[in-house]
Amino acid sequence: MTLLRRLSAGEGTSRIVCLPYAGGNGTVYESWTRWLPPEVELWAPHLPAREHRMLEEPLDDMGLLVRTLADELGADERPTTLFGHSFGSLVAFELARLLQERSRPVDCLIASGMVAPIVLPPRPVPTDAEILSSLRSHGVTPPEFFTQPDLLELVMPGLRADYRMAMGYRYAEGPELSARVYAIGGTDDPGVPVEGLTAWAAHGQGDCPVRMWEGGHMFLLQHVEEVASFVVGCHQRSDTRPLQSIEG
Repeated sequence: MTLLRRLSAGEGTSRIVCLPYAGGNGTVYESWTRWLPPEVELWAPHLPAREHRMLEEPLDDMGLLVRTLADELGADERPTTLFGHSFGSLVAFELARLLQERSRPVDCLIASGMVAPIVLPPRPVPTDAEILSSLRSHGVTPPEFFTQPDLLELVMPGLRADYRMAMGYRYAEGPELSARVYAIGGTDDPGVPVEGLTAWAAHGQGDCPVRMWEGGHMFLLQHVEEVASFVVGCHQRSDTRPLQSIEG
């Protein structure tokens, strides 16, 4: 099973790999290619049970997802940054851990819209109704989506799989990452307070610069160019350790 695909054109000397939120797909990051320098490639997973892989069985095993991504990334030694939003931050974190264990550490990890794993409380797996309520609250799904039973039946397997992995995640202690760690969030996201973002420092080396944007949990969709440019900047500066803050 191959998951990753390159979103940018041309060959680069380094790469940024973007992991999507629960229910999302790598195509949400396609617009980021507008703000990439030519030497940086942009990669993202194209997951089963969505878009043109809609009829494939969903992937609902976090360990298998991370191992598959690590297998695809581990053969390439170019400097790598991992970016994840919400559930994607947890995937990025576990992927960074596994790559480091395999002696292929990433240079930079940017967690978006997710508190640090070390302070993430246990969360129950939601019902279908709760999943749909969560999607409504984020305000990024067209209202007509919720009134089409045939469409809901088609997309629910992928949504259930993602939410099962996200809510079933439990942090296990392990070595700190050698990667530079950053955290970003929305000013109006009650589930991801600033202190939950600063706690990412426990997973890396030194402090964890935090950057906030106006908006709720899906703030990155309202500030696409700013967030993409911030991520590119962090990627390019990932070998600089003593940073105290990033204005972006």
